[in-house]
Amino acid sequence: MKFAKVLATVAGTAALALTLAACTAPAATPADGGSDAGSTDALQIGLIMLQGDTYFQGIQTGLEEAVKADGGTVTTGLSNNDPAQENQVAQSMIQKQVDAVLIQPTADEASLATMKAIKDAGIALICYGNCIGATADPANVDGVIQSDNTALGTGTGEFAATFIKDNIGDSVKLAILNCDIASACKLRKTGFLDSLKAAGITVDIVTDQEAYLTDKATPVAENILAANPDVDIFWASNDGGTAGAVIGTKGSGKPVFGTDISTQIAEFIVDPEGSLQATTGQDPVGTAQGAYEMAKKIIAGETLDQFSVELPGITYDRANPETAEAFLAQ
Repeated sequence: MKFAKVLATVAGTAALALTLAACTAPAATPADGGSDAGSTDALQIGLIMLQGDTYFQGIQTGLEEAVKADGGTVTTGLSNNDPAQENQVAQSMIQKQVDAVLIQPTADEASLATMKAIKDAGIALICYGNCIGATADPANVDGVIQSDNTALGTGTGEFAATFIKDNIGDSVKLAILNCDIASACKLRKTGFLDSLKAAGITVDIVTDQEAYLTDKATPVAENILAANPDVDIFWASNDGGTAGAVIGTKGSGKPVFGTDISTQIAEFIVDPEGSLQATTGQDPVGTAQGAYEMAKKIIAGETLDQFSVELPGITYDRANPETAEAFLAQ
């Protein structure tokens, strides 16, 4: 949320070695008499992430805080949106005999073999994002927690619809920076476009291009603007695309709407000279800690209160900077 290019074999091996590192908190010493396998005071939790952007940094931080509080350890690995590397990471965690794996799968079908290997090893498996179809099937995973990705698009889209009607009219020329390699991003796009349609706005999609990392999205936005100077607004479906759209269109006066939240994006919202009008962000810490709570219940042999949980997003907009300011103050 492809999020990053597939690494070359040598680079992938090096990245795998670097990312398969446990957090430094030591495991808690079992009480006298030892502890059984269902105990949560010294669990080893595996975390498989798509990439190392702000959102996944929040996932890792939130998980490590929760696991350390219980005296356990976290082993992290990056898939770089490559099913083959995802499987390598998972196999290392299986060999390490972690108690649970939290995974954001790289793909629907391509991740199933990896997920099955984890389950076959007797390891609790929680899907925490990009979980649809087979990857969200109770036959393949023990629990699901993720953002309501359609709502992430809807939140920004509803604000954009009002902005367009107030400042542009009933029709708009739209440029999209997408991360469609991930199913979640497609849901965000649907939510955004459906909000404009529901408001009676006619949308002319001038271009819809893959651009989800800031350093790549910036020149894409620049080139879109050069080729289509009459485009009215930009919308991006993730953190990197949003930042790239803002930076790449700086000085053009073109309004930008986005998805995800980070320190940089919150600063764009509160910047009095900025072009970012609104973005809807996920809750990475809540997602990670919710996934961990699910894993603990599964390990303890308990039944989840709810197999699949969807978390709402938060819309940050220029008209109400207090929300972004509160995010920055955290």
